[in-house]
Amino acid sequence: MEKLSPFVVGDGEKCIGCKACEVACHVSHNVEGITAGNIDTPVFPKLFVTRVEEVTMPVQCHHCEDAPCAQACLEKAIYFEDDKVLIQTEKCKGCKDCLVACPFGAVELVPRFVKGKEVIQENLGKPVLYGNKCDLCYTREKGPICVETCPQQALRLVEPHKEKKEKNKKAVATIIGMFKK
Repeated sequence: MEKLSPFVVGDGEKCIGCKACEVACHVSHNVEGITAGNIDTPVFPKLFVTRVEEVTMPVQCHHCEDAPCAQACLEKAIYFEDDKVLIQTEKCKGCKDCLVACPFGAVELVPRFVKGKEVIQENLGKPVLYGNKCDLCYTREKGPICVETCPQQALRLVEPHKEKKEKNKKAVATIIGMFKK
């Protein structure tokens, strides 16, 4: 059986659009030793709270097994590690191929900052950009901070094989219950 990658999914019925997940994501990945109130760079989360008509919910990487973004990356900056699709930002040239390839719009190009200062390309005078997307907080023992932070519990980590097993158990219990009547 092929291993299916976990991913975070949002519930549009619960999400209130507060963007606490975005701030927590940015702080967790970019700010060391200070609180969110003291951020001195623009906020670039790895998920995007999106409003469509009457629904608001976060959109982020689904860590696809066939990862169109990784297939499109000529620099091989997007790679698989365990069951996650990650970006090696040092290799990323900001070409935009991953943005076009992602079916969820989960990849964004963001400017590189070093010690609070934006890095500028010497010959062009423009910011150095790199791909940015959800990495499931792979360095964080507790898992994705967005799931932990959401005040409405609108985000959850989906582990496909685990969920399938749980659904199978519920189906068996339902069937057994039908025969006992």
